[in-house]
Amino acid sequence: MSEHVIERPDLQAPAVRAFFGMLTVVLWTTYVHLLLPLATLLAWYFGYNAVYEEMVMRRGWESLVELIGFYAIVVLVMGVIQVGWASINWARFYGERDRRRLRERRVDMEIDKMFMMNTAEFPVWLNAKRLVVHHHETLPLIVAVEAT
Repeated sequence: MSEHVIERPDLQAPAVRAFFGMLTVVLWTTYVHLLLPLATLLAWYFGYNAVYEEMVMRRGWESLVELIGFYAIVVLVMGVIQVGWASINWARFYGERDRRRLRERRVDMEIDKMFMMNTAEFPVWLNAKRLVVHHHETLPLIVAVEAT
């Protein structure tokens, strides 16, 4: 993002935010309205005539009106399940149990515990261009280090 653009909508007045929100809705609606001829062309190409014949000519809309209540109930139940699941997870992980926060890493950096050898060569390893590290076969320990 540009350094000259300040992204802080919370500092805007509610009326300004509402105005820009409505302006966004109006412009997107206008954009979709301009694409309607293309949508109509694609609908005709993919068989809109069959839909028109079924819904208008054969009065298929009557069946739709009978089933729309059932469809609304199904959509409402699905929405309640989704919101309920989200609420349960929010309650489970709210506050101290929030896993999204970065926690302080506590790593034991006592180098002597990682090696099964003398670490006196450690300053040499820091200046080396290449290190070959040999690990123990079963234990998570370093057996030898070759500095080149």
